[in-house]
Amino acid sequence: MYDEERKLTASEWGFIKKVVLWWLAILLVLIAGCSSFFTVESTERAVISQWWAVNRKAWEGLHFKIPMMETVKIYSIVPQQMTMNIPVGDAWAITKDNQTIWVDMNIFYRYDDEDIINIAKNYWTKVLEENLKQNVIKAFKESVGKLTIFDVAEKQAELNASTLELAKKYINSYPVTIDDIQITNYDWSAEFDKQIQETMKIAQEAKQQEQNLKKIEIEAQQQVKQAEAAKQAKIITAEAEKEAEQLAAEALRIKWEWEKAYNDLITSKQINMEYQIKMRELDIEEQRVKKWNGQYVSTNNYGPIPVAQSSLQWK
Repeated sequence: MYDEERKLTASEWGFIKKVVLWWLAILLVLIAGCSSFFTVESTERAVISQWWAVNRKAWEGLHFKIPMMETVKIYSIVPQQMTMNIPVGDAWAITKDNQTIWVDMNIFYRYDDEDIINIAKNYWTKVLEENLKQNVIKAFKESVGKLTIFDVAEKQAELNASTLELAKKYINSYPVTIDDIQITNYDWSAEFDKQIQETMKIAQEAKQQEQNLKKIEIEAQQQVKQAEAAKQAKIITAEAEKEAEQLAAEALRIKWEWEKAYNDLITSKQINMEYQIKMRELDIEEQRVKKWNGQYVSTNNYGPIPVAQSSLQWK
């Protein structure tokens, strides 16, 4: 009785199948609907292909594609970085003086927006990257071949610029743009490294000798200048002494002349006074002669007055 109740009728089985099929159909529709939409960022571009044939390009935003029929490939249009090296072996670069050198470098490149369809139709991105790498190596080898190994370290900026210019020239026909090349590391053989050390040692010794010679030259120049200064000082001292003697002699002469003039002035005043006295005496004598009446007048002006002797009588 219990088993018979557990059995499903054919109609019930048919209903269950229909429900399952409906759910499968809904699920497929949902999956197809979800896979029919895709988004493109502002730094990207999309290429839609129908049955693997390039059809169109899509810019940023939300887009629709036919499920199972169309496929989408996203391309970045922002600058990208590729790290590469020129290793030891057949690929290494040779300088102008036949020294081998290898480097590490970073390449900054980008896919141009207007070239996206061309890239999708005619190139694989991996093929473009490999082509870019080979042309950069070619450009670097050509640039470093114009320099000696000693110039490489000194002229790194020129080497970078030359490599970038030549690389742009070589990939001009390809839909990719190189923005910059940066050489991050140089290396060379151990033998040359030893040679560099020996050369640097010799250069340092030569530099030291040059500095010693300059020191000797400077000291000699200083001695010459000191001797010239001493000589000049002696000349100046001698001239000063001579001038001092001349000034002293001139001072003595002026003093002598002044004393002579003073003495002459005093003498002249004495003579003049004596002359005036003599003239006064002559004038007095002339006056006396004019007044003389022929009688002699005693000149004893300061002698006692003569008094007559007489006797007085008192009455």
